[in-house]
Amino acid sequence: MNKRWLSILVLFICIVPLAIFSLYHSDEKIEEATYEVSNLKLSEFDEIFIDFPSKAATSFKKINGFWYQTKPYQTRADQNIVYRLLSILAARSKEKLDSLQIEKYGLDKPKLKMTFAKENEKKVFAFGTYNPVTEQQYVLFENNVFILDGFFSEMASYLPVELIDKRPLAPFEKVMKFDFSRLEQWQENYLRIEIDDSGNFTADGKKIDYKSEQLAEWFSDNWLKALATKVEPYKFDARIGYKSFDIYLDDKAKITFYRIQESPELLLYRKDEGLLYSFPQDRGFTMLNPNVTRQD
Repeated sequence: MNKRWLSILVLFICIVPLAIFSLYHSDEKIEEATYEVSNLKLSEFDEIFIDFPSKAATSFKKINGFWYQTKPYQTRADQNIVYRLLSILAARSKEKLDSLQIEKYGLDKPKLKMTFAKENEKKVFAFGTYNPVTEQQYVLFENNVFILDGFFSEMASYLPVELIDKRPLAPFEKVMKFDFSRLEQWQENYLRIEIDDSGNFTADGKKIDYKSEQLAEWFSDNWLKALATKVEPYKFDARIGYKSFDIYLDDKAKITFYRIQESPELLLYRKDEGLLYSFPQDRGFTMLNPNVTRQD
């Protein structure tokens, strides 16, 4: 019995180091089997150009650390999508192929080209056909062909209107006051919500009762976290007489929103951007109705 356990112990002592050695070198082989597409950094570039052979180009520019769409619309861009496009700079590929036969990979006539630019430097990625086995896409960069996930070109192929930021307020726009006094439900109370430099909320108006913490929660949930279901350019007709409200920022700028529709969804037109934001009806109601109590 003791001899058998001794044999097992010796065998265990011999096998474990071999297993660890094998696992370590197996990981090395996996690491060696992947190729860095580029050694470029996401922070190095401030412009992106997306060119298609059969439709209008899309472009973005970073201004003061924030990405804007510059073509075909000039407006705030969806930051998440832009950074996902930029992530191709840090992508890795399981294969690195000969680029002498680019027509073999559909790269002689690419489906799209994505260019990252800064000052006088440009780096171009060309996207070809898909590998029928792996369903990954052939990508040409600096005389090397790589195979990457197709989500890069899929996102780049979104309609430009889908690339607009869906937040009604930019994160760098610091709100100091809401003036809801022109909306029917608040005309009698002349409601205004104000935020001081310390972030304390007050409600100003006639026969209004409130709690500061509830107003802070209303602002955070319904404005800071608000995402429109759709954003699109809109031809505004001032002759119709839509009701509106104002938002004042810390730099004294004023943003005016026009309420185009309340049901079955809330449609808000932001005048300075020329954009129409769509919100579900329940979210729309709370956006325009802060947590205040009317006094009798």
